[in-house]
Amino acid sequence: MISSKTKSEINLLLGRPSPRANIWEVDRHNKDLPCDKILPTYITEYIAYGLMRDFFLEHKEYTHLVIATDDIIVLPKHVKQLQRDLEKYDFPVLSGMMNVNQNDRQDVNLASPIFAKERKQRSLIWLQRDSLPKEDIFQVEFSGFPLMAIRRDLVERWTFDADKVLVGQQGWKGASLDLVFCWRCKEAGIPVFVDKRIDMKHLRSEGTMNTHRQNRLIFWPKGGDRIKLECVK
Repeated sequence: MISSKTKSEINLLLGRPSPRANIWEVDRHNKDLPCDKILPTYITEYIAYGLMRDFFLEHKEYTHLVIATDDIIVLPKHVKQLQRDLEKYDFPVLSGMMNVNQNDRQDVNLASPIFAKERKQRSLIWLQRDSLPKEDIFQVEFSGFPLMAIRRDLVERWTFDADKVLVGQQGWKGASLDLVFCWRCKEAGIPVFVDKRIDMKHLRSEGTMNTHRQNRLIFWPKGGDRIKLECVK
């Protein structure tokens, strides 16, 4: 059951780590998204997520860090729906959804049960679009950062670490930062909700990695111009 709790002053910061920054269908909508954006560009994943978290923690005016990967088309309507949901319900974690593979709309990047911690034991069994719950908002154990809003107390609680941390290694080793976050939620008893009305197109096969280029950290305020920040990591 979803409990109603009015949140009158939701202020979202959208973080979009982009090692590619060359998928035109994605980038052309950033300017229109109705929230502030922090964009680590041409930066490897682990460092980029740390920069987003640091910026969010330093700016107390934001209530939620919203994470979207750099290969999904996020439209203003998606952000607006996320905002409406958070204003109505006190979700600790809420995301949209997207197709897993670019040319197959059946698999969506949601899972219940969650995938195994050990990579060799990990079987990627995705939820199917035609068998999702009838409700608009439902709970899952795994959601792969498809416009995922994370409440401030959880961003303060955990760093974003790669999946080797799940088997006792250092947090910068491996990948799958989304899996680590969802495992931490599961073990702490924190529900992860999805609104299937926030249904985005995933361009998984588009773009090329550009992490060899000069690192950039861009702050893009709602309705304003891009501001280049000092990239210290």
